[in-house]
Amino acid sequence: MNFIRSLSCFGGSLSSTADQTRSGTPSGTTSGRNVIPGKKEKPLVLLDLPPDIQSEISTYLKDYDVAKLTRTHSYINSTLKNDTAMAKAWYRRFPSSHQALLKRIIAAKDKNQLEVWLRRFTKDEALIKSVMDRQKSIYFPAVFFSTLSKLMSKCETFKLERRATLPDSADVKSASFSPDGSHVITCSRDNRVKVYGLKDDGSMEKKVTITHEDRVNSAIFSPDSHHVLTRSDDKTVKICSQKDDGSWEEKVTISHEERVRSASFSPDSRQMVTASDDCKAIIYGLKDDGSWEEKVIIQHDDTVMSASFSPDSRHLVTRSADEEAKIYYQKDDGSWVEKFTVAHNNYVFSATFSADGRYLVTAGIDDRVKIHGLAADGSWKKKVIIRNKYVKSATLSADNRHLVITCHNGRAIIYGHKDDGSWERKALIAHKHVNSVTFSPDSRHLLTYCKDGKAKIYGQKDNGSWEKKAIIRDKDTFFSATFSADSRHVIARSGDNTVKIYGRKVNGSWKEKTTISHVGLVTSASFSVNGRHLATVSNDGTAKIYSQGNSGSWEEKGIIYRRNPIRAATFSVDDHVLTTSDKVQITELRMSSLMFVDTH
Repeated sequence: MNFIRSLSCFGGSLSSTADQTRSGTPSGTTSGRNVIPGKKEKPLVLLDLPPDIQSEISTYLKDYDVAKLTRTHSYINSTLKNDTAMAKAWYRRFPSSHQALLKRIIAAKDKNQLEVWLRRFTKDEALIKSVMDRQKSIYFPAVFFSTLSKLMSKCETFKLERRATLPDSADVKSASFSPDGSHVITCSRDNRVKVYGLKDDGSMEKKVTITHEDRVNSAIFSPDSHHVLTRSDDKTVKICSQKDDGSWEEKVTISHEERVRSASFSPDSRQMVTASDDCKAIIYGLKDDGSWEEKVIIQHDDTVMSASFSPDSRHLVTRSADEEAKIYYQKDDGSWVEKFTVAHNNYVFSATFSADGRYLVTAGIDDRVKIHGLAADGSWKKKVIIRNKYVKSATLSADNRHLVITCHNGRAIIYGHKDDGSWERKALIAHKHVNSVTFSPDSRHLLTYCKDGKAKIYGQKDNGSWEKKAIIRDKDTFFSATFSADSRHVIARSGDNTVKIYGRKVNGSWKEKTTISHVGLVTSASFSVNGRHLATVSNDGTAKIYSQGNSGSWEEKGIIYRRNPIRAATFSVDDHVLTTSDKVQITELRMSSLMFVDTH
């Protein structure tokens, strides 16, 4: 028996025989309607095709289309389930960047760790074996995460098992997981940053303490989880790195003459850059021996407000109060050279690369938004200048086909990229005051929210135009609104102690799924990596875990209680929850038939 096919979350138990008979009149049910093909001498065209061609066709279908097919005909059901079509269709919900993240999560864990992860949500050892037998398949991330997602959705409640309480965490301002979930970093009011490592028994041990002489403003992991960067008001940035034996050590201290405004790693974790009020941005690079060395100092005529890398880590843009943004490029020998300067007639308040690194968008108080593109010869060429009064921000969608500009007069304007390279206005969204605008990961939707108690969802139609899909209303101000990774859900956090969840239906419309209520102010709300779970936290000392069931509804699965207000709660990549209150604690989600309440 193939236990992937017998798992109920994949459409119910199936016969272990692949070549099921097609005699008689096949029938099934889809969308609540009986489906009975008419009597014909010639078989259905789809059934005439070889199984591998049927499977190939399924790769062009969405997950709900595949689900309908499997319910319509038993032979198609068997063919598609054998080829894990449902898992692959589920996986295609996510953009390529998020699929790459899921692949990295899988690659960072060994077979035993992945099996332990699955055992938290099933006792079926045969199912676990069936999943793990596919570990060498290119479709393993799809099979693993879709199976795990379905298993978690089937849990009526989660057992919330406290795995660790970090020592000396009463004075912690913030805490976060490393991207791979193996470490936790805390930032305290005593100007110290501590890195903890997760042990095999689930407990945490302190790996290193980083001390500054003044307030620590940020402490972050590198994307590969092997380095930590801290930024302080003492005008320094420190880098600590993990050694081969798992220990951590301080590598370098980068000093500026004035306040350091930002410090960040490159996406490949081999570069870092600082930006300072001393008119400098400094790039450091990781050498093969594990040390860090200064690569270049970028000089401006005024404060460097920000510095950030392109997605491929080969370009860098600096934004300065001198009304300029500079683009630098890393040559094959590792050195950095200036490639282009984007000049505005007033202060430049944003400069960002597109998701693929091929474009740079800058916006200034001179009411101009400029888009420059990377040419084949490595130079940067001006593509377009969009003039609009009261410009506040400019953001490109992930597919580079759409641009949204927000204005101080409360408007958000969507522009579309035409085939001839020009940009045309597509839609105008009016608010009293726009707090934020965000494109969905699939670039097909836009979310705005503001102080007038409204969040608006716009969607792109097949003809390229944009239309309003939903208005999320509240009697108070919205503090945040976020898309899930698969672009199918939105959470909106309000000042009236609630979080609203909206979901996208098959026909493209949006519908309110549920409202999560707290007694006190909700301080944060965030999705898990797969977008099927979320955590809300409140000043009332509770963190609520909600999950989407197989029916599509959202249900409360558990509550974490603390004696003091909870400031934040975040998911790790492997479904642990980190809560920051008077103590920093890690809670593990497991299957349970009864509600478990953590009151410690």
